[in-house]
Amino acid sequence: MDREDLLLKLSGKKVIFVFGNLELGGGERQGLLLARRLRDLCGCDVQVWGLGAAPGRVSQLCEASGIPWKCLGLQWRFGVRHAPANIALLSRLALLLRREKPDLLLPYTFLPNLLCGLSWRFTGARLCVWNQRDAGFFLDSGLWHRLAVRLTPRFIANSEQGRQALQDAYGLQGRPVAVIANGVVLDAPQAAREEWRTRLGVPKDAFLACMLGNIHGYKDHATLLRGWRHFLDNVHPDARGRVVLVLAGRHDDGYQALQGLVESLRLQDSVLFAGAVSDVAGLLYACDLCVHSAVSEGLPNAVLEAMAAGLPVVASDIPGVREAVGPQGYRFLAPSGDAELLGERVAELFCDEALRSRLGEAMRRRAEGEFSVSRMFDLTTGFIGEGWPDP
Repeated sequence: MDREDLLLKLSGKKVIFVFGNLELGGGERQGLLLARRLRDLCGCDVQVWGLGAAPGRVSQLCEASGIPWKCLGLQWRFGVRHAPANIALLSRLALLLRREKPDLLLPYTFLPNLLCGLSWRFTGARLCVWNQRDAGFFLDSGLWHRLAVRLTPRFIANSEQGRQALQDAYGLQGRPVAVIANGVVLDAPQAAREEWRTRLGVPKDAFLACMLGNIHGYKDHATLLRGWRHFLDNVHPDARGRVVLVLAGRHDDGYQALQGLVESLRLQDSVLFAGAVSDVAGLLYACDLCVHSAVSEGLPNAVLEAMAAGLPVVASDIPGVREAVGPQGYRFLAPSGDAELLGERVAELFCDEALRSRLGEAMRRRAEGEFSVSRMFDLTTGFIGEGWPDP
């Protein structure tokens, strides 16, 4: 089926995206990119729902894009004793969806995948596609999970590691599973490089490194901070006053502990916590290096955005990051948890501006060629179209 036939098949369909909450993470960002394209190119009637009770950055972006959104206030509870309440919750979700008469359900991340997989056949929807956005953190062999997988007809993973996690957990031999990489696009920066550096209190000639990532247990900011200390201890004393690490991301459960680690490592003068940042492009263009430390990832959107901005990348050597940076970037990866080697990778690029420039350009070209939003959209609509049921 060619592209025009696929777009025609999806034309005018009602598509509901279901997120765990309406805070903005990598999965939600990808869902919004696809929602806008389905609306603009296919004429789909798209909505965004969050299972949680509170609005957030996603709802703000939906309003800016003219996409209807709602918070459901549904709370799933784990454990056998909560089965009656969970069955009632699934019934309520199915009823809410059925009232909207969706054609397609696109849940993103663990809990939406689980709940939509269990309930979608009672909603009147014609298709539901499981979107695996991480490396399989929450997949298990419990009854609810196995039933949701059995009832879900098609699966998308954004990384080979995510696909393998699904395969290992549920044995999906013969089931339609596609690996479709994230699409990345940077909005126009809201502030120029100089303005961002002034805002951060960073000198114009400082070496500025940045990690984008909400501060929680699935990232590994602690190793990065220890690696940054190792880097500082091994650069010329005259340079220490002009190197800065910015940690940009929502302050979740790990924030207080990280603040304490910064103090114990004596990094107060060279580490900044920027919090959640709306002008991601502006911050990236103000930086000289992307650093990304994690224990496990699907395909990290933060790394892809940095690549799109033309930044060289130093990161943990985990499968999702390797998929992102490709062979040209392997040399600047360090084993997960190896703070000393991570610091040495930073030092190598700090000392060689020409190398930073060449690597950054290679990353930019890779982002454009392998991780465009157009490619993500075409592969996703193709996969959906292949599974679309006949009238």
